[in-house]
Amino acid sequence: MTYQSNDNDRATLIDIDREREYWRQHYERMPRASQHRSFELYWPALSSAYDVYLNHPHTDEDTGSALYANSQAVRSRGLTLEEARAVYAEVWQRIKG
Repeated sequence: MTYQSNDNDRATLIDIDREREYWRQHYERMPRASQHRSFELYWPALSSAYDVYLNHPHTDEDTGSALYANSQAVRSRGLTLEEARAVYAEVWQRIKG
């Protein structure tokens, strides 16, 4: 039996501690970051993007972005749809490389 691999079969390992440290250094440039008093208050919005990716690994960026924009963490931080898409796109780019 021959096994053929394609992009949908590829596993992606995410070191969430490393990602958290990356965003700790870079979150201030993200939409609405200045309205939050600390990284700890903004992190749930960022980590929700990883949750979408990990829970829906075969979704495309547009669908993932919509799922992300509708998440509780995003809505509770007052991000507009455009802002949520921008945040998700940044995280997606880090994941996909």
